[in-house]
Amino acid sequence: MFMSIRRYKIGSGQRDQVVQIVDEGWTDQLRKEPGFLSYHVVAIGDNELVSMTACLEEEALERVIQMSGEWVGTHLSGLDVSLEDSRQGKVVSHLG
Repeated sequence: MFMSIRRYKIGSGQRDQVVQIVDEGWTDQLRKEPGFLSYHVVAIGDNELVSMTACLEEEALERVIQMSGEWVGTHLSGLDVSLEDSRQGKVVSHLG
């Protein structure tokens, strides 16, 4: 299993709107991707979100990361959303 962890800064007061757009658009696309396992978005504060995406294979994760960047650029361009940090790697311990 492989995971991507991405941290985003969100404009003041835009967190709920961003999450709603992601829930209504991006998650449906993810479900259809071969090798996709799970997706989580965590609100770190009023203007910061962390997304975590898990896939079975590294190739599937790389494909999803590419798609994610394109989706964010297209669907969230009218909002103040910026990718602050992105990490990915092999999951070496897992419970759940």
